[in-house]
Amino acid sequence: MIKVVDMVKQMRLTVGLGKPKPFSCIYVTADRKRKKGGQFRELHKAVLLTRKRTPNRMLLLQPLGTKNPILVSLDLIIYFNGQPVS
Repeated sequence: MIKVVDMVKQMRLTVGLGKPKPFSCIYVTADRKRKKGGQFRELHKAVLLTRKRTPNRMLLLQPLGTKNPILVSLDLIIYFNGQPVS
């Protein structure tokens, strides 16, 4: 079990010359405006694009090999690198 604070610290780790270290995560989708969501999504290798703390607890993640970033709520991540998030 990993805490949210420790998860964000591991997301911000870098390898080599400041390149972000890839990680995997499983999160749940949610959209209150459209009343849709509840799907589980898995990112096998992704990097964190968000550098500063945001007031709405949203993270910008980019899967490796793609150019499209994904906006994920920090509270909806349920697994990080195979460990459950508390």
